[in-house]
Amino acid sequence: MLTKRTVLATAMAAGLTSSLGRVASAQTKQVTVRIGFNPFAGTAGINGIIQERKLYEKYAAKYGYSVVTDWKQFIAGGPPANAAMMSGNLDIDMDISSAALTARIKQGVPFVVFGIQASHISNAVMVRPGGGIDEVAKLEGKTIGVPVGTSAHYTLASVIRNVLGKSIEQARIKIVNMPPNVGIQMPAGVDAVAVWVPFRFQGPDLGTADLLVDSDGFTGKTYKSPGGRLPETKKAWGWPEGFFTDRLYLSARQAFASEHPDLLRAFLEADWEAQEIVSANQPQAIEIANRWWKLKPEIAQQSLETYAENDGIRTAPVVLEYDALTLIKTSEFFHSLGTIDSALTWKEIKPLLSWAADIQKAVWESRGSRPSIDEMKTGFHGTTKYWPDLSIAGGAPVWQWAETPQWGERFYKPGPFGDKQ
Repeated sequence: MLTKRTVLATAMAAGLTSSLGRVASAQTKQVTVRIGFNPFAGTAGINGIIQERKLYEKYAAKYGYSVVTDWKQFIAGGPPANAAMMSGNLDIDMDISSAALTARIKQGVPFVVFGIQASHISNAVMVRPGGGIDEVAKLEGKTIGVPVGTSAHYTLASVIRNVLGKSIEQARIKIVNMPPNVGIQMPAGVDAVAVWVPFRFQGPDLGTADLLVDSDGFTGKTYKSPGGRLPETKKAWGWPEGFFTDRLYLSARQAFASEHPDLLRAFLEADWEAQEIVSANQPQAIEIANRWWKLKPEIAQQSLETYAENDGIRTAPVVLEYDALTLIKTSEFFHSLGTIDSALTWKEIKPLLSWAADIQKAVWESRGSRPSIDEMKTGFHGTTKYWPDLSIAGGAPVWQWAETPQWGERFYKPGPFGDKQ
């Protein structure tokens, strides 16, 4: 039989529970997060998984946030994304390359890097089938279509410099500024083009362009010794990846990061889970990516496999030493072009890369501290259907910067576009 005391206690408990529920609800932070992504990047499967499964919203809720995501497409790449972040209209950027990130730093955009979205961004030099160009030396004196000031331009310059020991100008190559979707069709007047994924895989399908050599140093069927790897690649600073390295970085506006550091952690957790889903179920990832790409399945798979995160080869989206070195070396190329007044220094990039070091460490620990530090230092290696040797240079994670003598700098090699700053 219920006494008055019992009824009162029950009522008080119910009232307290209700009150606590209202307090918890009041403490939930409502935030709209503007997120930039490139639907045509090789990370489209990862990006689509995060969006469709609302992984970011799931992890943000762990930290007391109710997040509304505003997904913004930046198909044109770095310049519009940099402008949006500078103006405060972009909070998180998923697909920013080393070239665009270098420009962002030099423009003084206030931002931080909190992870790595993708590794192994393999661009290519393509030639006309039957055109007679069957080695790098035969590019001398030719007209080449290139999207000027991009990673494809970087690829062409690196191949020429490393193989021939010359600059593009010294090789008497005439550059024609040309977007890759036009270049891959090999319009009249050009002898070769430099392009990126997925266009490098579309050329053979169109019957207009075949691979001569890519940024890994692998030769295509037009080369006099097809299917091999140029010996000069082993002497390049980017070995074992190739002539150089490139990345897609996860970055965030500084003010947003400072106000909501837990939302960076939540995003990194979401990205990590999405990478695992994609590597475990590539057919699903291709289906999702092809909603944007609309490519033939084989070409979509080739594009997807190019990126080590899609293949389960690189399993740590945290910043490592070679991810930092990539920025330094990329900036040397753009300084050689005269598009920036000086190459980046380690002093310049340290505060941008180390700001979120503790966040990355915490996420790594929450996932069982895998891969191990030793595995990160060794780098990542694997084989896929289309890549017989896919290697990603690693290094110590960013949270070990202070305890690692010359973190990142110890892997520096001079040249081919500049010396150590």
